[in-house]
Amino acid sequence: MEKFFAYQKDSREPCKYGRKCFQTNKEHTDKYKHPPTKDDIKVDDKKMTRKRDLKGKLKSSNKTNGESSNSDHSNRPNEESHNSSEINDMEVPERPEQTISTSNSEPNSITSSSNQQNLTEYAVPSMRQHSQQQQQLLLTNSTLEDCSVDDGIVPSTPTLFTPRRLDGETVSSPHVPSSNQIQRFTFVGESQPSQTPDLNDREQPDDPPVQNETDFDCLKKKISELFLIKEMPKEFYDLWSFCKRQCSTHPEDALLSVGLKLVGPYDVLAGHMNGFNANDVEKTVLHWRYYYDPPEFQTILASTTSEFHIGYYRDVPLEFPVCIVSNDSSKNCIIQKLGKSLFQVLRKHLQSLDSKIANTLQKKLHAYEKRKVTEILLGRECLPVTKTFHKAGIVVPYDKKTDIGYRPLSESEYNLKKILKSYHEASESKKMEVMDKLQPIISYANIASDECDFGTGFELGIDFFCDGNPDLHRICKQLLVTAYSLLRRPQFATIIKAHLNNRRKGPNMSIL
Repeated sequence: MEKFFAYQKDSREPCKYGRKCFQTNKEHTDKYKHPPTKDDIKVDDKKMTRKRDLKGKLKSSNKTNGESSNSDHSNRPNEESHNSSEINDMEVPERPEQTISTSNSEPNSITSSSNQQNLTEYAVPSMRQHSQQQQQLLLTNSTLEDCSVDDGIVPSTPTLFTPRRLDGETVSSPHVPSSNQIQRFTFVGESQPSQTPDLNDREQPDDPPVQNETDFDCLKKKISELFLIKEMPKEFYDLWSFCKRQCSTHPEDALLSVGLKLVGPYDVLAGHMNGFNANDVEKTVLHWRYYYDPPEFQTILASTTSEFHIGYYRDVPLEFPVCIVSNDSSKNCIIQKLGKSLFQVLRKHLQSLDSKIANTLQKKLHAYEKRKVTEILLGRECLPVTKTFHKAGIVVPYDKKTDIGYRPLSESEYNLKKILKSYHEASESKKMEVMDKLQPIISYANIASDECDFGTGFELGIDFFCDGNPDLHRICKQLLVTAYSLLRRPQFATIIKAHLNNRRKGPNMSIL
């Protein structure tokens, strides 16, 4: 106990690691003091013996462990029980060590030494932790506080206490600040920001100021919610940063000099879709969706003078795009594959314009691409099972060994186009005759879907969609909704239903 009180009177600063501190260098020990160990503090276990005085009353006398008791053997059980209860009163139940789990949502936000200690503790085996717990100091409940508490662990409910000795004098604990040193507990991320700046939040010298990381994550999440897709690729945001350098007030209009405009999900970054939420997906999925755009097509660049538009093509809604494509809905339904890099595709388009403004912008785009763009699309992992009318092809799970997943239509592409053309040109009285030719093809596709060849109904539905005949929208919706549901692509099913219910023609496909 003498070493404990000597520790209390020591004027050095208490070490935050307590008895767990492993540093033994002289500079550390001269500056910080460490609490005594269990071996340094020994509580004398004194056996209490009882004697009867002349009046028959019990009186107790303290004896050392080496002395023998003169009491009667009949009183020995009571003495042992009394001693055992006294020893139990001296023991302080061990506190379960509180662990702090770090979250991935707050990287680089806390870099204090206490967290580094916690991260080190996670790698310690459980047996070692148990041995450390057994070495905790045993002191009295009413007088002394456990000195081995880890200062790096902040209690869930901050409480301050003042320990006292048996004589009533206040004990100045090294782990309890005095009344004039008490500070309000603050948790990083709630009331005050972290003192360590995040490297990701620093502004690049080449780029204009952008939204902070929290706002940026909200914008990415909103794009996914409004357009029912996975987050956009990195090059999508790189192009936005480039346009922001060209026109800081309205980056979406930075390419107007070459007849292009950033549209679709770029309107979320521009703040034009703040009034929409996840309940408006039936409207938002139609934002800049042209007449012949299947659910896999998402427009991001639109021409200001025609129906030509550029966008991403996805085979699966919750995966990254596989390529960049284009279409001119005023001409046909054919989807043209342009490449895997948005910057390369845009530079080729500017080169085709053959103008001074386009050439100047192309050089700036190429210089920015060399410095900033580091990722491009990976392309398709699987080959398409068929091309369909729009020539971009469709990808479905297909097992070559069992030949399950896709089977060709009962009619060739040439014959199917011929039947659809005759149905479009037929009068009301003769449409039933042409429908009799289409019905076996539809039935065959439905049978194939029942037999796990989902690609057949998918192909026929896309062909009806590319034909563009409003009279076939009901059949097209039934085929594609069934196919997307069986392929576990419900987002595309929602998009095709909304599109067929409100299919529009024209150059301006904005819903704003």
